[in-house]
Amino acid sequence: MSVCVNFRTSKQLEPKQILDAIACRGERIVVTSDKFPSLRFGAVYVSLRGIEINREDNGYEVRVCSFANRSDLKLYSSVVEVMLELTNAQCLYEDDEEQPITNPKDFFDAKWIDEQIESSLITTSGLIRYSGKPIIMDGMFFPFCVGPRMAKSYNLHLKEPCMGDMERIQYYLTAIQWGYSDKESTSSRLVMPNPDDESERPLSLSIIYAEGGKVKPFDFVSYADVVCLMNLDKDEEKPVFIKMEDFWKIVPEKGFSLMDEYQLLCDKPLKYKAFKQMCEDAKLFHVDDLHQRFTYPGNGYNEKQKTYVLMWNPAISSITLDAHNENIPEIMTEYFNWSVYEYQEAKKGDRFVMVRCGTGKTGLVMSGIFDSNPYQSGDWSGRGRTVYYMDLEP
Repeated sequence: MSVCVNFRTSKQLEPKQILDAIACRGERIVVTSDKFPSLRFGAVYVSLRGIEINREDNGYEVRVCSFANRSDLKLYSSVVEVMLELTNAQCLYEDDEEQPITNPKDFFDAKWIDEQIESSLITTSGLIRYSGKPIIMDGMFFPFCVGPRMAKSYNLHLKEPCMGDMERIQYYLTAIQWGYSDKESTSSRLVMPNPDDESERPLSLSIIYAEGGKVKPFDFVSYADVVCLMNLDKDEEKPVFIKMEDFWKIVPEKGFSLMDEYQLLCDKPLKYKAFKQMCEDAKLFHVDDLHQRFTYPGNGYNEKQKTYVLMWNPAISSITLDAHNENIPEIMTEYFNWSVYEYQEAKKGDRFVMVRCGTGKTGLVMSGIFDSNPYQSGDWSGRGRTVYYMDLEP
């Protein structure tokens, strides 16, 4: 979601003319794009997402995106006022002729700002809770990711979120944007094109290098579609690729801290030995085709994915019926696994359906995809058997 105001005019404005007029109103701004078709800027030290001014065929659009913080929204009101003065044009909220704006200060008042923050809170929390998926948003200088793990670590209750928690998270994310805008990240301009379909969007890469027995220093692991672990010491070793959503699962217990849902701060230099272990652990989440889009049961057929039936008998399982029922509200946002007996050919991205069996009511419990390749761990029954598990994404 976002909010936009449209100015219908044929008047041609220069980017510098607009930015100077905003600065002359006393607004201290940092500009991240100073050319049309889209100007981007924000208030110094306090903007989280910033403001966009887009040039269109019939005039200009001024936009502020969902999850914008209070400083962004206050700046937005001032920018709309400047554009109204510069264009002297018809100003429409959401390009709706039924909602003309003549006095931005009255229209975008404190009540409107509170409503926008509350709307972002409800929408973001609802999407995360019901999909279990993080939301990736553009920040002032680099993307940030808000999802279930981050919400949990900041005590943001996805079912009943409150404004105080929202603004606390926004304050933290804003501090990260400005505090790490000039730090060394793992971002890269390299992309991975889809060899099968040129029309598909290429995958962006975040790269961690090792050479001469040392890992190239970095301050944080930046968001991308895929993280590439590249050991330049051995020509025979191929780069290891892991999707960003899986990367946090392979980092050492010490040395990294959560920056947001996916991005990680590097608290101390990554040791070469730990880097090599990460390369090995990444194989657990390897997929043959990084461009492949997994299809969930019920959403169509995908010949690249096999489907496995998992059985659950609450009478003998380590997961009781009561425990399962208690976890249902959080089942889309929790990280959990299940034992898989036909694991030999199963792989990350394959589909599963789980069926309750035994006495009492039986039937389909959940469905989804495997979120890892098989791995061996302790026997859930305590009988000392060799048991393989796979992570589940329901």
